[in-house]
Amino acid sequence: MSVLVTGANGMLGRALIARLMARGHKVRAFDLEPFPDSRIESFVGDVRDPSALKQAAGGIDTIIHAASLVYLGLGKSPYVYDINVGGTQNVIDACLTRGVKKLIYTSSIDVVFDGRPIVEGDESLPYARTFLDYYSETKADAERLVLASNTKSGLQTCALRPAGIYGPFDRYRFPAAFTRAKQGKMARVGDGKARFNHVYVENVAEAHLQAAAALQPGSKVSGQAYFITDEAPRNFFDFLEPFLIAMGFSPLKKRISFQSAYTAALTGETIYKLAPGEKTANPAVTRYAVLSTCRDFSFVSTKAAKDFGYRPVVGREEAFRRTVEWFRTYWKPAA
Repeated sequence: MSVLVTGANGMLGRALIARLMARGHKVRAFDLEPFPDSRIESFVGDVRDPSALKQAAGGIDTIIHAASLVYLGLGKSPYVYDINVGGTQNVIDACLTRGVKKLIYTSSIDVVFDGRPIVEGDESLPYARTFLDYYSETKADAERLVLASNTKSGLQTCALRPAGIYGPFDRYRFPAAFTRAKQGKMARVGDGKARFNHVYVENVAEAHLQAAAALQPGSKVSGQAYFITDEAPRNFFDFLEPFLIAMGFSPLKKRISFQSAYTAALTGETIYKLAPGEKTANPAVTRYAVLSTCRDFSFVSTKAAKDFGYRPVVGREEAFRRTVEWFRTYWKPAA
């Protein structure tokens, strides 16, 4: 395959490029900054720029669209929409203009989450009718665009919905947890019974490559969405605590009830929305953060296993070891 990876400098983008290179595929990177490996043909550009994408897509048969803006705010930001939804439409247009054969979109489990518990959810779940945050809404809108473009001008598309991704080059989940732990602000929330899925970044990358290989006209994968997870779900804080300990932080002893956390989140969101003028900071905690960790939010990858043979290629213990090793080497606390 000749593959263009958008969001190449991100956690998933780097893992995708490493696996593609290891298998001898022609790889091209697209991101706001040059890709650090000189062996990779690197295009610097913004997904909001249609001409930059069309230039990068020339001579490519497959695009993996992993670029998006992780947005923790509450308002309907035009900036976020232009990147996550408008940028995805630009990727689709580049595919159609340049004769790209396959488009694999990195979506999210959040497209089906409205705050109610989900236990071993599968692809029969509908899109959420109401979303707890704007990021989730834009991911759902973008996924719809990708799947609706399937078979147009011969383009084959599919979407992968990873659970909570973790691993080297994580810029959000673990750095935020480590920072709060260093500040003494990390606590367990809820009764510890809720289960959540995580997935190691290299397993997500492998799922994309497997889906791309199986994505053919008339195949089961064509026009479909898939949840991608690792092993059995665990409580979010049971998953996180070993990483905190390995990084030198204390075990989680503080506990906050679900009701207290939810009330604080609701109050914070209300104040945020009512505050006049431009918002310069997000609420310290949101309803999404509370509900996604205190209510069951788990999925199965049965469909992906059946349709394109997905299974985790890196086990839990090895994923833990690699992640801790990377953060011990590269993570620096915020000043």
